[in-house]
Amino acid sequence: MPHIILETTADLPENANVPDILDALVARLSSLESVDSKAVKAYHNLRSVWAMGDGAPPGFAHCTVAVMSGRSEELRSKISDEMYAVLREHFAQSLELQEVGLTLELREMNKATYRK
Repeated sequence: MPHIILETTADLPENANVPDILDALVARLSSLESVDSKAVKAYHNLRSVWAMGDGAPPGFAHCTVAVMSGRSEELRSKISDEMYAVLREHFAQSLELQEVGLTLELREMNKATYRK
């Protein structure tokens, strides 16, 4: 059950390191309280066609972290902060060159409707 979905545009040099980035994201999420490491799933979607608004960096990296509902806002905030720190570390080159818009969203999956 926690899912990590990393989406990146094809123009980012960090795409060559996606397996390592996913490993780092899984390790960080697994280290946080209430997360069962054997339940974490991480995957990547490469975007070959995209458009950005005027003035935006040419590419983006977006990470969605989906966790089961029921965690406190404080813990969800901590998860977001920790995961975003991993992204900032791994996309440092593109961030420095202002070539990437880096975002993260934490979503809650509804316990009543989630199936596994």
